[in-house]
Amino acid sequence: MVYINGRFLSQRLTGIQRFAYEICCALQQIGVEYTILAPADIRGDYDLKDLSVEVIGGKGSHYWEQVSLPLYMHRHHNGQLLVSLSGLSPLLYSNNILTIHDVSYLLRPRSYSWAYCLYYQIMTPLVAKRAKKIMTVSAFSKRELVDRLGLEAEKIGVVYNAVRPTDILPKLETERYLLAVGSLVPRKNIKRLLEAYCSIEQPDYDLYIVGGMHAIYANAELSAYTGRKGVRFLGYVSGEELTRLYRNATAYTNPSLYEGFGIPLVEAMTQECPLVVSDIPAFHEVCGDAALYYNPLSVDDIREKINHIMQDAPMRRQLANEGTKQASRFSWKQSAMEIKKIIEEL
Repeated sequence: MVYINGRFLSQRLTGIQRFAYEICCALQQIGVEYTILAPADIRGDYDLKDLSVEVIGGKGSHYWEQVSLPLYMHRHHNGQLLVSLSGLSPLLYSNNILTIHDVSYLLRPRSYSWAYCLYYQIMTPLVAKRAKKIMTVSAFSKRELVDRLGLEAEKIGVVYNAVRPTDILPKLETERYLLAVGSLVPRKNIKRLLEAYCSIEQPDYDLYIVGGMHAIYANAELSAYTGRKGVRFLGYVSGEELTRLYRNATAYTNPSLYEGFGIPLVEAMTQECPLVVSDIPAFHEVCGDAALYYNPLSVDDIREKINHIMQDAPMRRQLANEGTKQASRFSWKQSAMEIKKIIEEL
């Protein structure tokens, strides 16, 4: 029997948590027997009716992960394999597989609190050395773990993110907009995107931004753009609404300065939405020839490239076609099969 660290079930269903949840669903579908050991405060975001979950008490804090979970494993399942899918694993239980999605806390600390950065700077190297195997979400992130944390390349396996298959929705021509999706922390670089858009004289398209509204009003640099013509902050939206937004966008953009993968890129490609994104290594790995790239540090280059793609219909069709092919590389089933191989090796 394999056990899975279920701390992610107490957290909002966003990027890293979605990876953990979707991998659990896919492992169940391919016949891997496991039980998720979860804290008491499971959020309602997750559909768990087909998954094996055991609640072992306490809220999903760092204490639960580093003390309650390993004590429970030692007392009840000592020697069994524990798989952690969302960032850290218990230091006090060594027979485990650890997933490290990226090292953004090292390279882009302004996106996090000082306490968060300090905790991960201390804990990540410790748990990584104790783990039997490490997984990460791209070849780029694997190189980062080797270069930044000094880990052995042979110890690290690459397991890609993916998205669930969805029907291609009918495309409506009622709106013309550039879409951006993601949290509004500094490394996402939304401010430069806003500067680039607002420097275009009388654009014939709007800029829609999906992400946490609270971050806008907590950041004076972003809140200054809330009243600008054409700029629409949409906050969090449902999965159905997000799919509709991808499908009907004239193009999708992501100006991030650093990523380990980028699930929204694949989501956009599956809805035949052309991409204009940051020229960073992880995005090249995910998008290949299915995107137009810009320098995320240059407002002028961002402005030039987003305006170019919005005005060039043949380019958009070409990128959308390339995106459909590129998106087919990523599936949760294939990623679960990679994890099954790692489990069997151990």
